[in-house]
Amino acid sequence: MKMLALSFAIASALLLATGAQAQTPSDKAAAKAERRMEGSEAAKNPLPAEGINPIPAARPKASPGDKAAAKAERRTEGAEASKNPLPAEGIEEVPVSKPKVSKADRDAARQARRAAAAKANKAGELKPQNY
Repeated sequence: MKMLALSFAIASALLLATGAQAQTPSDKAAAKAERRMEGSEAAKNPLPAEGINPIPAARPKASPGDKAAAKAERRTEGAEASKNPLPAEGIEEVPVSKPKVSKADRDAARQARRAAAAKANKAGELKPQNY
């Protein structure tokens, strides 16, 4: 009986302690607001030892014409760079693409392969594969 009462007392003490802790006044929101204000003030007035200004100076916005001209310049530079790779990039020569094969030629080759496979299958030359 004493053990039961002792365990009940410990359990109720834990419940009361957590309930009391939950009822303490919350200063978290006020502290968070204060830290946020301190942070914004610190960002507005950086110390010289910090090195860079966290808020960059305002620049004039680029016009759509300027953006298009810069994009065209980057596009031509990129095209030239892709056509002339550096030896350090690991590409010694530009690979040559395979010649295009027409659909009719592909169909004829496929039909020839299928006919040869069907002929070999009928002759018993192909063995069944176990997958």
